Amino acid sequence: MKSPIYVRALSPEEQAELEAGLRSSDAFILRRSQILLASNRKQRPKVIAQNLGCATQTVRHAIHAFEEKSLDCLKQESSLPKTVQA
Repeated sequence: MKSPIYVRALSPEEQAELEAGLRSSDAFILRRSQILLASNRKQRPKVIAQNLGCATQTVRHAIHAFEEKSLDCLKQESSLPKTVQA
């Protein structure tokens, strides 16, 4: 069985920014903030997904995005494909 993934320890600034994200009118920022704060409390991705009504893979993507980009992961990227075949 794979061990669950969690976010790394949050800095006070990151914690404050994610808590502010809980009050965002942007659904993407709100959901990412909820996921990352729950992971910081050592909730497993499956439990977070069940509590928020999303897919476990969505939780994993958010955690990986935070590890790669820190708070920049709260900015939603384009959903257009990166490459287009002729």
